[in-house]
Amino acid sequence: MLDPDRRKKMISLRLSEEEFELLKARYHSYGARNVSELARLALHRIVAESAGPQNDFAARLSELDDRVSALESQLAFVAKNGSL
Repeated sequence: MLDPDRRKKMISLRLSEEEFELLKARYHSYGARNVSELARLALHRIVAESAGPQNDFAARLSELDDRVSALESQLAFVAKNGSL
């Protein structure tokens, strides 16, 4: 059975090797599972911020969710590796 929430559209962008390596080294600290998810989180944050005051609560809730996800990721990393 197909998942109706499955992502169907793709965008692409070019990064320098340095930019990509920086993203690869840091995506987990933002609660992302990979570089693509980090890009999606960043886009969601940009869209939430540009929506204006009517979505202030939603934007703050989204930011808190992102922060909790980042903390969970960091805790899992510490549990696995013993240090940040």
